[in-house]
Amino acid sequence: MSFTPQFETVLNRLQALLGEVDPSASPGPTWYAPVVPRAHIDRAEYAENFPQLLGTVHALRTDGAPDAGEQGARAETDVVLAPAVCYSVYPQIADSTIGEARFFDAVGHCYRHEATSEYGRFRSFRMREFVVVAGQDEAWDWRDAWITRCEELFARLGVAVSVQAASDPFFGPGDRFMRSSQLQQSLKYEFHAPVHGRDPGTAIASANSHKDHLGERFAIGFADEGPAHSSCMAFGLERTVSALIHAHGDDLANWPELG
Repeated sequence: MSFTPQFETVLNRLQALLGEVDPSASPGPTWYAPVVPRAHIDRAEYAENFPQLLGTVHALRTDGAPDAGEQGARAETDVVLAPAVCYSVYPQIADSTIGEARFFDAVGHCYRHEATSEYGRFRSFRMREFVVVAGQDEAWDWRDAWITRCEELFARLGVAVSVQAASDPFFGPGDRFMRSSQLQQSLKYEFHAPVHGRDPGTAIASANSHKDHLGERFAIGFADEGPAHSSCMAFGLERTVSALIHAHGDDLANWPELG
C-alpha cells in the first residue's frame, strides 16, 4: 500500500486542521510507535473482546534450541501491533489519581487483522485520536461537544456525513447483549461518508465514551470520585482524505481551504 505525494499533502493539511479545532489548544499530536507492549493490550482487555483483530509480532529464534530449525522457529514477542493509538496513552497515567482532566492528542500507525477487500478498510492505517481522562460528567460532555464540532468541521470541508449511533462491529454472536447495551447507552457515534462512487457510507471518524472501563483497568482514579472516565474522538486519516477526494475530485484548486 502506498500513497502519492498529493495524497500526503492533503493528509498533512488535515492533520493541521484537526489540531486547530481541538479546544485543548494542542501544540500538535504526539506520534506513537506502531507496536505496544502486549501487557498494555491485555490490561485493556482488548484481546478478550477482539481476538480476531489483534496482530501479534513474532521473531525468529536463533538461540540454538532444538525446535529452532534451519531458519529458526517463530516465537511470539512481548509486543503487538497497535490496534488503536489511545492504548499508548492510558499507561502514562496508570496506577495514579488525577485531580483534573487530562487531555491527549495522539497519532500513529495502527493495524487490525480484517479479512476484507473493501476500499477504505485498510489493515494498516493512520489514526488521530483526541482523548480525555476526567470525571464522569466532564468526559461525557467533552465527547458530546466533539460530535457537534465534527458536524461543523465536515460541513466546512464540504463532506456530507451522517452521524449514526453504533456499536463496535467486532463482537461475535455471544456478545449480543454487550452490543445492544452499547447502543442503548449511546456510547459510540460514527461519522459516515462515501469514499468511492458505489459506497453508501463508510465510518471515517467516531466519538466514543468508555465510561470508567479503562479507568478501572489501568487503575486511574479521579479526585474522590473513584475510577476516572474517558472518551476519545478518533479520525481515520486515510479514510477522511478518501472522503475528501470523493467529494471534491483530484484537483486541489477546486477544494475548500484546509488551512
